[in-house]
Amino acid sequence: MQQSQTQYFMIRKGLEIMSNTNSPLQSKEQIKSSNINLEYMDFIGKINLRIRDADTDVLNKVSAYLGYELPKNSGEVSTNDESRTAWLGPNEFLIQCAEDKKDNFIEDLNRNLNDCFYALTDVSDYYITIRLSGKKSIDVLEKGCPLNFKEYLKNKNTCAQSYISKGTVLIDRLSEDQVFDILIRWSFADYLWDWLSDSCSEFVD
Repeated sequence: MQQSQTQYFMIRKGLEIMSNTNSPLQSKEQIKSSNINLEYMDFIGKINLRIRDADTDVLNKVSAYLGYELPKNSGEVSTNDESRTAWLGPNEFLIQCAEDKKDNFIEDLNRNLNDCFYALTDVSDYYITIRLSGKKSIDVLEKGCPLNFKEYLKNKNTCAQSYISKGTVLIDRLSEDQVFDILIRWSFADYLWDWLSDSCSEFVD
């Protein structure tokens, strides 16, 4: 019993440390130029939602709470001033919101979905967000990502799950300009940053 309590405390303490850290990339040198920009983003709330396929009751309740319809098709992103939701699969979504509003989102959604079949998971500490922007962003991504950018991520508010070099990522296009948020697991963030930084170097003016 004592060992279990100790393990729980260590896990809990580790989560608290991660939650109070702005980014593991704080010591990295960001890139800002007319052609390419690379920056790390502060933590925001990230909530994974899983539902039964075609459960219209859950879809309607979540959409009513968020203030927009959940994305219905592969690669779609729905958004407003309060949150941003990416389609991860037919029954899976990633909701992003301000860090200080995350707990309220989770509490409210749990209350609204109390009589439904669903799974809601706080994954805020799972992902690190790296932002790549500038007119050479796609050139950088194409060095290590197999996506055909003439077919995927052509428009703003679209996303795709893929990999860059050896890291599995979610790429989210924020605007018609080449502005991309790249979500990657915490443990791979340092590796991906170094890869992106090196790949950007030829375009820095």
